[in-house]
Amino acid sequence: MESAKIARLTSFLKSIKEKADYLYVVGDLYDFWFEYRKAIPKISLKVVAGLCQLVESGTVVRYFTGNHDLWQDKYFVEEVGVELYHEPASVVHNDLKLFVAHGDGLAAGERKLRFIKKIFKNRQNIFLYRLIHPDIGIPLARYVSGRSKAKGKNPYIVQYREFALKKLEDGFDAVILGHSHEPVLECSGSKYYINLGDWVTCFTYLQLTEKSFNLKTWEVPDET
Repeated sequence: MESAKIARLTSFLKSIKEKADYLYVVGDLYDFWFEYRKAIPKISLKVVAGLCQLVESGTVVRYFTGNHDLWQDKYFVEEVGVELYHEPASVVHNDLKLFVAHGDGLAAGERKLRFIKKIFKNRQNIFLYRLIHPDIGIPLARYVSGRSKAKGKNPYIVQYREFALKKLEDGFDAVILGHSHEPVLECSGSKYYINLGDWVTCFTYLQLTEKSFNLKTWEVPDET
């Protein structure tokens, strides 16, 4: 993360300390993440500290892995105290049934991505990648991650919406996704399809108060 983006994120985490009951991180907090047995990627400890302070203050932090950080293992669970999710989940807040997922692989046309995820999540392949020294394995993976980010606008945005609408028909009150980087809050009666956007260019986050959803943009407070 660039220093300005880190500052923006850590200021947000600080602002919700002792205020938020739950925080959901819905994937791709990092461009790449892979845990060796005795090493992790070089990261900003300010973000880790911010999450840790939230947990210590009583906020339940739930981290859903995305397609860039799908190799999350035990570090954030053991050192920070987050709840880690590798798959979509159904949760209930304020008597609302919510479907929460990063979103990668859920579009009907993402057959190639679903196949690649199976390869990446294969335990034998993870074991073999750990045999590569971190000074080689981590830069290599970051290079591949950077190439995938450079492909431009996600072509499956319409299909994510179609997936969400089907889930709403199945009884969910709201479907909350990420991945596409396109902020969306679409209300149909009392049901919602929400895409969280990103913290790369949009800096958007979702707030649930009672039964009301608000998609907001975080601006660093002017401390002067």
